Amino acid sequence: MSRKLGALTTAGVLGLTLLIPQAAGAVTNDAASRDAVAGTYRAAPIGVWTGTVTFPTGQVEATMSFHANGKVCLLTPPPGPDGGVEGQGTWQSTGPHTFTFKVTERFFDGAGTTTGYLRATHNATLRGNVFTTVGDGAFYDADWKEQNTFTATSNMRRKTRSVSC
Repeated sequence: MSRKLGALTTAGVLGLTLLIPQAAGAVTNDAASRDAVAGTYRAAPIGVWTGTVTFPTGQVEATMSFHANGKVCLLTPPPGPDGGVEGQGTWQSTGPHTFTFKVTERFFDGAGTTTGYLRATHNATLRGNVFTTVGDGAFYDADWKEQNTFTATSNMRRKTRSVSC
């Protein structure tokens, strides 16, 4: 009987040893994990999201990747002969179902020369695998002279919990 208890005790201690560092936050480095360990739930849109961004002159399809370290990047098809766009920024949780993000995009022609920029800030509401946003943005020319400001909304759906970019 003492051998059975000894084996169970050893298994229990090993199990606790594996669980305690995570519960104490020793192996977590990102803000969402630290908040979870501290007992507060914060919105964490980690993963790749696809959807539609709507602004006064139209709509565009968008794909974004949110990282646990607060990085966000835009995932776009590779540039074509006419140019393309690239973008990145930061995000942070603001509550149990809300977060904000700021992005800067660079537009370029087929030769890679910058043709303009866009900066936007969005306030998002997260519900399961969907988030919606309302935000403000501004277009700039290649010399960073403001050309236009606008309000935008977006509806995004999680594609995967893995990150990209």
